[in-house]
Amino acid sequence: MARILVIDDDHAVQLTLEVILERAGHEVICAADGDLGLRAFASAAPQLIITDIIMPNKQGIEMIMEIRAGNATTPIILMSGGGRVGNDDLLEMALRVGADEALAKPFEREELVAAARRLLSARSMPAIKSRAPLPAHPAGHQRSAPG
Repeated sequence: MARILVIDDDHAVQLTLEVILERAGHEVICAADGDLGLRAFASAAPQLIITDIIMPNKQGIEMIMEIRAGNATTPIILMSGGGRVGNDDLLEMALRVGADEALAKPFEREELVAAARRLLSARSMPAIKSRAPLPAHPAGHQRSAPG
């Protein structure tokens, strides 16, 4: 289905996400920190990025900012278990700098798969630029659009 880049410094989390996403039919590439994640992003051209926020070398927020500064539109799911700052604060900050979704650890397998599916399907849908008015009804009445 899609190539997904998973970035987390916890090897057990990497492995768990890799198994979940591969079972959902995706190809998974893993990186252990933001620096390695940026390199993998440049070389592998993933359709989705799933990243932790607190990592050595380069934090998830810094990495997201660098990706967005390059005008990349690749969807990003940020995940966090908290830290010195409250978890909700970190997740909110990540959304402000360019993450598309935020998941608080621990999360359920279904939450991750659903978030990935949403972002991947939104990316593959063509944008609707404008909607032409519907032709007038034969009696001269304008028809209303369904929905």
